[in-house]
Amino acid sequence: MMKRNGLSLFLASITLLTACAPIQQENPIASTTTVEGTQVINPEKTTTQELTENRQEFNPPVTVSYVKNQWSSDTEIITVDITGDHDYAAIPVKKGTVLKALPAIDQEGNVYLLYGAHSTLFSKLSFDGSLETINVPNIGSTVDSVWIGNRLFIYKEYLLIVSTDMSIEEQPAINKLPDGNPGLGFMGLANETEKSLVWIASQPLREYDKLYAFYRTYNVNTGETYEGKLEIPYSNPDYSPTNNPDDRLGTHVLGVDTSSKHVLLCYTQYRKDEKSGYSILELRDTVNGEVVSSEQTCCLNTLITSSGAFYSSNQPIESCGFDIIRRYSDGSDLIEFPSYAFPNLFKNWHGTNGDYWILMDKETLTVLDNSGKQFYEYSLPDGFPKHCSPPDCISPAFLISQE
Repeated sequence: MMKRNGLSLFLASITLLTACAPIQQENPIASTTTVEGTQVINPEKTTTQELTENRQEFNPPVTVSYVKNQWSSDTEIITVDITGDHDYAAIPVKKGTVLKALPAIDQEGNVYLLYGAHSTLFSKLSFDGSLETINVPNIGSTVDSVWIGNRLFIYKEYLLIVSTDMSIEEQPAINKLPDGNPGLGFMGLANETEKSLVWIASQPLREYDKLYAFYRTYNVNTGETYEGKLEIPYSNPDYSPTNNPDDRLGTHVLGVDTSSKHVLLCYTQYRKDEKSGYSILELRDTVNGEVVSSEQTCCLNTLITSSGAFYSSNQPIESCGFDIIRRYSDGSDLIEFPSYAFPNLFKNWHGTNGDYWILMDKETLTVLDNSGKQFYEYSLPDGFPKHCSPPDCISPAFLISQE
């Protein structure tokens, strides 16, 4: 995933004294008006409902890929079948190679990897030992990408699409603001009946004395795009104290649920007569102008992933942040994670393809459905690198989902 917040946001954040322990805020903000986009509202759904009703039929293949000897001359990508059914060949790669997107696996056991050091490669790795590789336009070391069906959508100055049939396609940029100019933001999986991309502008739109969260969806089957903007409380654009503890400063948007029109915001506040600020993570119902949940926590540089009806985050290394998987509908936790006083080099990592979740630590890998129920838990084999950070050095593969 790419880092979404700009340098100015980072520099602003280091001037703040940010508390990382959650503190519930009980005072709702005054109501606002919602400006609807052209997006059709769909009810929140659980994509694994049928799988949950008959759990025995759901047995996804589970593999983990990692970069062995990442900074040596004999670097390889190793892929291990956790279920023990298949053996995969090692892929010799250049020193400094990273995994640039979550791997994917199909029902036949073929694993698809996007990786590279100074260049970018996409490989199909089969358990019979065969390997097919294509060159992908260089996309840097970190990538904002989403798997939908058999296609990997990559956010660049244009929309790059890599398919499991080893084809590459380019589509117009998804990060367009209403004035047609590109904006800073990030991609996710929209909460729609048909799986669609959503691009969310990280900086709110300012129109006169009003502020809006802006998003754009992309239907991966038709190529049609829709845009929406949702009014949020006014915020001063900088972080200068105003001596008014109710003032919001430097609001940025971390997530949007395209179904419920709930938005996730992070902003700064100052207590009266104090020069040190603190940040607030707020889930807001823009339709009714109400706060769904709010907490004082370290969110200014937090990387949030929007995945349909959920938003999640992995606590970053050497930076403040938190582990969460929460529902956009009410802000409740799908899973409650332990709190860490300091970031760990390798701890609980979690991710999703929209249909199910994988949790992984140094010893186990757990598969969960969208209600938080556990399908399987696997013990990771010995030999995995101990100082390899997920997901760019080690990552599980998700089963290619239905579009």
